[in-house]
Amino acid sequence: MTNIGMTGTKLQRIIGLTLRSGVIAASATGILGGVLFLATHGGQLVSFHVFEGTQSPYSSPAKIVQAALKSHSGDRPLRGLAIAQLGIMMLLLTPIIRVAFSIVGFAIERDRIYVVITSIVLATLIASLLLR
Repeated sequence: MTNIGMTGTKLQRIIGLTLRSGVIAASATGILGGVLFLATHGGQLVSFHVFEGTQSPYSSPAKIVQAALKSHSGDRPLRGLAIAQLGIMMLLLTPIIRVAFSIVGFAIERDRIYVVITSIVLATLIASLLLR
């Protein structure tokens, strides 16, 4: 019984570290993207009198990652926006990773009911991200 408790405590530390590092990495990425975006678009005047909708060039996670990692000079003005969106995506993935680690913890503790319930939660979270 002591071995399971120690494993649970160690797993809780890993989960806590994952949450903290995920939030820190997402924040740093978002701030970097914001700074890069404002460096290129900071002086741009915005009119709030007329709404002009535009197509988002980053409509999927794959496009966001591609645009953030591109180094072409033609895409440079929008690269800051892509990096900021990557930070938001990282922030969204942080609790999903926590749920996945929780499944591992419940499996180690041999708590089948919580493994099933947490697996359903994880499937729901992933489906909500993938489905539009």
